[in-house]
Amino acid sequence: MARKPAIWFLNAARRALLAAAPSLADPDDAWARRRLAPAEYALFERLPPEERAHGVEVAKCLAKARPDDHELLAAALLHDVGKLGTPRGAVVRALTHVLPPSDAAPEPRLAGLAGARQARVHHADYGAELLRRAGSSARVVELVARHHAAAGPGRHAGRAPARGVAPGAGRAAGPDPDGRLASDLAALEECDART
Repeated sequence: MARKPAIWFLNAARRALLAAAPSLADPDDAWARRRLAPAEYALFERLPPEERAHGVEVAKCLAKARPDDHELLAAALLHDVGKLGTPRGAVVRALTHVLPPSDAAPEPRLAGLAGARQARVHHADYGAELLRRAGSSARVVELVARHHAAAGPGRHAGRAPARGVAPGAGRAAGPDPDGRLASDLAALEECDART
């Protein structure tokens, strides 16, 4: 597994602090609301403040280069929506990232630290299914389903999809001839790692 850059550790520490003191998070919910369909925003607003703030930071990072790519920005805002219902808090967050990735199957959903570790691995598929049910575009669903694919094996990739999510759901059915999907995923992963 590739060594994580120093900025990842700084951001992980900052996000753990926000998990411990969510009142310090200041998500720009109005900015997000303007960029999401009502059903998508309904999911977004259910996220805890620190996760909403992170989603907005990732989307604003992408908006610097691609302000008119509405689907990419929606995917950025919602990339961690599959963590809904996952145990939270600074200790759980720290342990989830210090311990090796879970090898738990995507279903049944587990509770406590085991559930947080399970969601760390499977949240992209959980989120893709939530967004598919909410009527998000196929591209938004695909970007969320694959948002850790650019990181390669060992990050969050390579696990079976959640129950109700067909293998490969939201993933490209064929080649990526113009490289757009790969470019989108790399940009999303880069901004996710930096914020």
